[in-house]
Amino acid sequence: MTGDLLGSTWLLPFLALAVLVDGPLPFLPSEPVLLSSVAAAGDAGRVVALAAAAFVGSLAGDALLYTLGRSSHRFLRGRRDDTRVRRWLHRRPVLTLVAVRFLPGGRLVSVAAAGRVRIPVMRFVPATLVSSAVWCGYMTGTGLLIAPVTHGDPVLSLLAGIGMATVIGAAGETARRIVSRRRTDVPAAAPPARAALPTAVR
Repeated sequence: MTGDLLGSTWLLPFLALAVLVDGPLPFLPSEPVLLSSVAAAGDAGRVVALAAAAFVGSLAGDALLYTLGRSSHRFLRGRRDDTRVRRWLHRRPVLTLVAVRFLPGGRLVSVAAAGRVRIPVMRFVPATLVSSAVWCGYMTGTGLLIAPVTHGDPVLSLLAGIGMATVIGAAGETARRIVSRRRTDVPAAAPPARAALPTAVR
């Protein structure tokens, strides 16, 4: 059954749908599907088609999350936006969306936040294009790397895809924790001492 799915013409729309759903529902990760599909592809044309389907699904999912984020004020009026997230998204939307994309649940948080803090559409579109392209390129390349190990076997490709997706997610989470720990370990700078004013000598 796994082999039938990976070799089916329905795999492309299924992959696009999986990447789309991965945005609002990160507990249904699409990385294993993309990695295993690329590993079992067998030819360059099929790999390009898989990457394109994943790219389309990523853009559609990001558009959905962005729209949900913009409308979130209707039911989250009491929540205050994180000023750090707001600042980074407004100053460096491309860098923020690309970097956070590889963290577990990072796509949901960053793209929805971009809508919530009202990033202009003309700035969001280039950011999501770059973010989706980087993610698809990275995952496609990783799938090609595990192809010589699986030799096109659909079951081994699926298992390898799940394993690589787990490793990538764990690495991203570890990096996030290290950065967060370093920020909390940095002592707050002491306020500058005020020079003592000379007192009058009587």
